[in-house]
Formats: sequence, C-alpha cells, structure tokens
Amino acid sequence: MAPGPDRRAYEPADRHTPYARPPPALAATAGLPSTSEIDASTKAAIQAAAASAARAAIAQQQVHPVGGPHQPASVPVRPPGAPEFVKVSGESDPRKVAGKLAHTCREQSAPAMLTIGTKCINQAVKAICIARGYLADRQIELTFQTAFREGGTPDRPSVALYLSKHPNSHWVPVQGAVDLSVSGSSIPTAVAAALAARCRDDSAVALVGIGMDAVTVAVQAIGHTRLLLEQDGKDIRAWPEFVKVFKNGGELNAIKFHIHVDRLR
Repeated sequence: MAPGPDRRAYEPADRHTPYARPPPALAATAGLPSTSEIDASTKAAIQAAAASAARAAIAQQQVHPVGGPHQPASVPVRPPGAPEFVKVSGESDPRKVAGKLAHTCREQSAPAMLTIGTKCINQAVKAICIARGYLADRQIELTFQTAFREGGTPDRPSVALYLSKHPNSHWVPVQGAVDLSVSGSSIPTAVAAALAARCRDDSAVALVGIGMDAVTVAVQAIGHTRLLLEQDGKDIRAWPEFVKVFKNGGELNAIKFHIHVDRLR
C-alpha cells in the first residue's frame, strides 16, 4: 500500500502536539531559519509568517465553501493537477456537501475536506456518510485520513480530511471488531493510544461516537493514531457510517468509524 497523505501539515516539535511549529518547507520558502535554529524570541514572528503563507497557499488552491448560506456564484478555474478542496463551514448542509463529494468522486479523484472547529468537523463527517450512500450505485466506497493543519488548537482543531475512493467490495465490516466508545470528554491522545495498540496487534477495531463533540474527538484520535503508527510503518484510514446504539434504555443515533490499517513496509 502506498503512503497516504501527510499525517500533519508539518513536522511538530512534539508528536502529541501537532500544531507546535511551522513546516520546514514553508519556513524555507518564507526565508525563515530552520526549526533547529529558532529561539523563543523569534517564535511568534515565525508562526505569524507561517500562518500568513499558509492562508495564501490555501487561497491559491481554490478553497470553496459548499452548502453554506453564502456559497459563491462562480468557481475559479483550478490549475491542472492541483488537488480539489472542499471547505466545510458549521452552517453547511451535509446533504449538499455530500452531493458535491459524490459528483467529484464520480468524475475524478476524491477531494480533501478542510474543517476547523467541532461543528464543521461534525458536518463534514456526516457528509461523508451520506456521500457513501450516493456512490453505492457506482460501487464506490469512500474512506478518509485525518491530517492536522497549521493554525488549529486542541480546543478548536483545524484538520483536513483526505478522502480516497475504492471499490466498495473491498470494504466490508470485519466480524468480531471491537468497538471503542468515544465521548465528548474523551482525550483524543488517550483514544489514539488505545487505537494504535489495537492496530499494532492487527486487531479489528472501530470507534463509535454519539454527538458532535464525540465525533470530533474520534476524528482527532484518528489523526493522532496516524502519528503514533508512523514509526511502525503503518497508517490508518476510516470509513464512517450512521448507526443506532442503545444507551440508558433508549436508542440513539451515532457514527461508527471502521478502521482499516495500511501496511507501508
């Protein structure tokens, strides 16, 4: 299996703090010193320059809000070979975003989704679930991989969801998979540690979350797990679906993230 998308927007100072410093390539482009030469007095200026450069790069890649109240009337032409990005807002209609995803996947490679904050991430994951249904008639399955983006914080995560499309005959739930329950108060790195341990043991596993906070924790945990497994020569991707779970005597809506392990070596 070929390597997936970057696990983070840049190499962090601390593997458990993926927003820690600007990417070396971006620093070099901006004429900044390498990360090994950076001292505390210049850190703020470097982060500001990196943030500005990152915003400019995203603007050049034609990031378009989909399904929100202020959708642009026209779409600029995308340079040949450039990836397509779908920016999801907290007000985006998941069904409209799903329609955009399905149309793109039918015609070309799957896009990446850019999100920031809990509500946006939740809407994006719902859209993927719905798009999977739209693509079922084409025998196409969608999976995603979380990558951390510059500018996020633990309280307001900024992540890209890199989508991939596959023949759906290859993606069926594994019998006997262990469901790891995720709540809104779960710590993403703790969930990631448990998930990584299962993946190292080649155990079938899935994450299940109820509510947007839990969904956001699960998405972040998938990103942290990718970082933890990097040294093992493994990577993971997830395909989400709507499920019903029984809790406290009642039936609740939830999202289940089926986890697939890619072996890179």
